[in-house]
Amino acid sequence: MKKIVIAALSFMIMSFAFAQPGRPRGPGGQYSDRMKMMMIWELTDHLELSEEQAEKFFPSMRLHQKQVLEIRKEEKELFSPTFAKVKKGDQISKSEVNKLLNKVESFEQKKIKTRIDFIKKSGDILDPTQQVKFMMFEPYMRDQVQARMKERYKPPMRGGNPKGKRRF
Repeated sequence: MKKIVIAALSFMIMSFAFAQPGRPRGPGGQYSDRMKMMMIWELTDHLELSEEQAEKFFPSMRLHQKQVLEIRKEEKELFSPTFAKVKKGDQISKSEVNKLLNKVESFEQKKIKTRIDFIKKSGDILDPTQQVKFMMFEPYMRDQVQARMKERYKPPMRGGNPKGKRRF
């Protein structure tokens, strides 16, 4: 009987140990999937999407996000050799900086063109009002997140500073 109880207890302890959340993965950690879902819910609510629209819109949006990620990867690779030089302490000439700036400008134009093309293509799915709302969604979400962060952040009272006044 003791062996069965010990086996059952050890099984329960092991199951609790393995049921704990995993280690965080990169920026956002294990909650990045939750953040993506929340963004989709917010976007669906903000655009007032119907089910049919959502079924068509989100797959095309994922494709657009993949394109933007590829552009960002290319852009990141662009900086690698220059950062390596800076870390070594090598001098960088103005011509190198100008070349880098021209490449950065082309990547920014590529990202803007990709976004504009996606918004134009979304006209097949979204009505014009929804398209405008989509264009304004990113700044809207940024404002919402900042407001929530300010609401949650309460700086400690130090030195008698009035509430809400910051030193810097």
